[in-house]
Amino acid sequence: MPFLSHAGLSLRYDRAGSGPPVLLIHGWMCNRTFWARQVHVLRDRFTVVTVDLRGHGESSRPRTGYTPAQLAADLEHLVRTLGTAKIAVVGWSLGGVVAMELARRLGERASALGLVGTTPGALTDPKNPLAKPETAAAVLEAIDADFRGYVRAFAARCFKDGAASLHATWAATEMQKTPPAVARAAAEGLFAADLRPHLKALRVPAAVLHGRHDDLLPFAGGEYLATHIPGAKLVAFEGSGHTPHLEEPDAFNAALAELLARGR
Repeated sequence: MPFLSHAGLSLRYDRAGSGPPVLLIHGWMCNRTFWARQVHVLRDRFTVVTVDLRGHGESSRPRTGYTPAQLAADLEHLVRTLGTAKIAVVGWSLGGVVAMELARRLGERASALGLVGTTPGALTDPKNPLAKPETAAAVLEAIDADFRGYVRAFAARCFKDGAASLHATWAATEMQKTPPAVARAAAEGLFAADLRPHLKALRVPAAVLHGRHDDLLPFAGGEYLATHIPGAKLVAFEGSGHTPHLEEPDAFNAALAELLARGR
């Protein structure tokens, strides 16, 4: 069970397979196990690295450091420790925002960029037509009022089939392992982030993989990313909500493998 320690922080990560490296970054309140189906398929052709972001999973839980920029700095240190000249970066939801920031930091060391059910940010900017400032405030209030109840509802909304999804109960159980203070701090960091000024500088093979029925970070955000990242390909998953890698794993894995082949 490898851990990376730096600056008083311990990050839990796994490495599987062999071949060109790819880093998979999970979403808000989640952990590296949400990528299990991708690891199983990709490890025959790639070195697949999954990691628990600080505060999540088995990583340590400091009181601060939950902005996407700080989370990306943790992962930049992990990439240096792995010693890879180049690495593909794939992020889902909050992890997608972190992935964009990490790719920006890595520059030419990023071989490909996969953005799954994510957002360009500026979610509380009243001038942003994709923003819903009232939603951000409601999320923070709900976390403070009844964290477990909020997580159960949030987990159901991740899936096109809602609470009827086969994954909903499992996802809620995993998410509830995240401390409420971490969930709140990471949400605040996500709401404050704005990657829009940096999108045109992401000169890397990129794909935006987005569920057509995403109720949390709507499809329009994926369209924005695909339009503003040079050469990015938009892949819509018609049977998915916020989690196409869980809801349509075969189609998702095929699209992801295509992206990774472009970055070889």
